[in-house]
Amino acid sequence: MVMKTAIMRNIITKEEKRVHLTTNHPAVQCNIAVWVDDEGNAYFPEDVPNPFYELRIIEE
Repeated sequence: MVMKTAIMRNIITKEEKRVHLTTNHPAVQCNIAVWVDDEGNAYFPEDVPNPFYELRIIEE
């Protein structure tokens, strides 16, 4: 289930990727959603701040 969609920006490289928050991924633990890109790569859980990325939520 896709919960939110965002643009994830790496603050060092300035690379941007579209990501979505989901609980349907092998990286999910204890039913905590993770941010996943369109290729299926998981980055970090919803409730854990990451100092290398900024998220801009997209309203759809």
